[in-house]
Amino acid sequence: MPTGTVLSKEAEVFNSQLDEWRKTRMGKFVLIKGDKIEFFESLTDAFAAGTHQYGLDDFFVKQIIPRDAVNVSFMGKHLYQA
Repeated sequence: MPTGTVLSKEAEVFNSQLDEWRKTRMGKFVLIKGDKIEFFESLTDAFAAGTHQYGLDDFFVKQIIPRDAVNVSFMGKHLYQA
């Protein structure tokens, strides 16, 4: 039986690359499935690509944001403070 949780490999990839991606891909959304990594301008684009490629299988999407960012939602908009 496999150890870890669903998407633990993808989360590990994200966390291991995050500092480098902050230098070159700040604000982008990363889609990770296994060893495949893609970057997108929006959450909508990343999610659409993930569902198109992987259907109902699990995939990992997360935005690359500054280290100490505060994420606040207001009426559907995201505001970021560095």
